Amino acid sequence: MQMILNNSQKLTQVLSAKLLQHLEILQFSTNELEQYIYEKANENPLLSVIDAKVKGNYEEIMKLARSSISTQFSPLHGSGKEQFNIIEKTLAEKVSYELFLMEQVPVHSNLSETDLKILTFLIRSLDDRLFLETDLEFVSEKFNTSMVHVEAILNLLQTFEPVGVGARNYTEYLLIQINRDPSAPEMAVKFINDDLKLVAAQAFKRLSKKYKMPLQEVQQTVTYIKNLNPMIAGDKVEAIPYIIPDLTVKNIEGEWIIKLNRHYLPSVTIDESYVKLLKNDANNQTYYRDSIKDALALMEGIEQRDKTLYDLARLLVQIQEDFFAKGMDSIKPMRLKDVSEVLGVHESTVSRAIRGKYIQTPHGIYALQSLFTKGLTNASGKMDSVTYIKKRIKELVEEEDKNKPLSDQQMTNILRKEGIQISRRTVAKYREELRIVNSANRTCG
Repeated sequence: MQMILNNSQKLTQVLSAKLLQHLEILQFSTNELEQYIYEKANENPLLSVIDAKVKGNYEEIMKLARSSISTQFSPLHGSGKEQFNIIEKTLAEKVSYELFLMEQVPVHSNLSETDLKILTFLIRSLDDRLFLETDLEFVSEKFNTSMVHVEAILNLLQTFEPVGVGARNYTEYLLIQINRDPSAPEMAVKFINDDLKLVAAQAFKRLSKKYKMPLQEVQQTVTYIKNLNPMIAGDKVEAIPYIIPDLTVKNIEGEWIIKLNRHYLPSVTIDESYVKLLKNDANNQTYYRDSIKDALALMEGIEQRDKTLYDLARLLVQIQEDFFAKGMDSIKPMRLKDVSEVLGVHESTVSRAIRGKYIQTPHGIYALQSLFTKGLTNASGKMDSVTYIKKRIKELVEEEDKNKPLSDQQMTNILRKEGIQISRRTVAKYREELRIVNSANRTCG
């Protein structure tokens, strides 16, 4: 009986270690997973890895080289040396930060020519931290438009990658991160806006007393803020990560097609020659068993990651079809909890799955986290996304009589007539998050 009990305990430990590795692989971004695969390959002789980038570059070089050989003696083309320089230039070319950011502009977002000019100007006004170093009032005067218009374009820029681009100061940099995180603590924004010094000093008791919050909740919120990404620093090009979309969603003849972008990752297989070498060596049986188990766990973990991401994308297409068809303005409220219940997995699994992952849509590349938005119940019992409500507040301010700006209460009344059940306090909160001043400060003259 004792022996059976011990065997059972050992099996549970193996499964737990395997599950932990699968969860670790699931939360990796594409770049992190690539690095992890190579680290495992260096540790495990049974793993054979083929670099996707090297293979792709090699094929491109051979294609260019063949073109060079066939044309280098033609009087209509340059010398072989010139052709080689073309190859060298093709492989060495880097995308500038301006192009990198402009490539993220949603192609179907109905941006006007003026919108694009303002957006380009803002991008060219970023400092080495990718912070905005120009004054919005100057931009509004330069393009003969309203401050609200310029702020709307800046808000668009602040949805781009890397997270925090377009922030005007460190506080706004933190707020952008929080607004992009569906699992952020409820009071994180309030702490940063009003009490960043107390947060820095970890004055838990003072914060607890001021906001009448449990001490543990205060500590969790402060810890969350402390763990936000540090400020981007250094050269602009170095600050830009190479974003690889993990998923691509396309509409082909009325059908949404989901594709996993596995070709960006190295291929992983078992090296049969090393298997034979170790398996037949009586002195290395334990090492062989551990190595083969570790190799299979890695491959199973990658396969499980792919399955989870595909299942998630399929559900997103069902829930957010309007977003994929029309863009971010049509996104619906969606919580981690809702998705986890449909997929039949724990909420933390969904959180791991969307961490650092990107999806390519007909309108551009988006972080999966940005598709999870909060919402408010409208008169019909459905939910309006916070993104849509903020958009309506922007529109109301932009269309208001500049001599008689709308108060928060007036905007609340308008939104309620449209069926959005919202309080004046919430309208004021969203207005402040949009960096729109109150009606008293919007009065002309």
